[in-house]
Amino acid sequence: MSKREILERESRLALPVALCAIFAPVLIVGSLVLAGQLDLPTTGLATESLRAFEANQGALLALAVMRAIGFLLLIPPLWFLFTATKARRPELPGAMIGFAFIGPVLLALQGVLGYFGQQEIASDFVNSYVAGGDIYTLLDDLTEDSTLSTAAGGLGFAAILGVGVAMVYFPLQAMRAGLLTRFFATLGMALGGATILLLGQILIPDTLWFLWLGLVFIGRTPKGRPAAWDAAEAIPWPRPGDEPQEQRTVDDEVVDGDASEVFEAPEPVDHSARRERAKKRKRKRRG
Repeated sequence: MSKREILERESRLALPVALCAIFAPVLIVGSLVLAGQLDLPTTGLATESLRAFEANQGALLALAVMRAIGFLLLIPPLWFLFTATKARRPELPGAMIGFAFIGPVLLALQGVLGYFGQQEIASDFVNSYVAGGDIYTLLDDLTEDSTLSTAAGGLGFAAILGVGVAMVYFPLQAMRAGLLTRFFATLGMALGGATILLLGQILIPDTLWFLWLGLVFIGRTPKGRPAAWDAAEAIPWPRPGDEPQEQRTVDDEVVDGDASEVFEAPEPVDHSARRERAKKRKRKRRG
């Protein structure tokens, strides 16, 4: 693919991909904020949470779908960042683009399955509960028998690992191509590593990182986009301590003249004065 084709493709896709990156955290964070307004108990007996879940099924389903859409919207910016990087660094393994899909898809699927699994447990608990019965044994049995909850729990680690790998590998390679600044890429890698180590406890900061990434795609950051975007080639950042190379244009290299002086024979050097001094020294020694 030529540089012109790379720039045309990225120019055509930058805005819609940036909108995905911006709206993803809006949907994800917004769903959590709205969930907090439902007054669902976060402490106390688990049975109280199940009863509250049963009473708010419709709203919780809408929020689960909203959050799942937000996770799916992370796919276009991850895909766009990787393809832009590979266009400037063809040596990157193409198979790594799969991580643009693995984490977001599994997170969306986990959220939906988790909702229906919790709905199943809550409904069965409300229908099976008998006053004075052993509610804890009943709850444990219902949880173990819920296939949907078990499947959602099994997807959790794979989803977190997929997102973490993407947020470490993609910003690293984009930084090496000059598409992301050192600070912003390092921040993304730190968030990705922490996501894996903390088992997804910082997914919200992860999604907020994508909001800024969307602004980078369309050049709306305070300092604009790095030069590698418009150059359609890799422009690695200088190493710490190295002076940046002076950017020269074609006009800077133009000089006056027709270059004929380069090929002119050098003028002969006059050595007569030096020979005359040598003769005088010889006559003095003879005298």
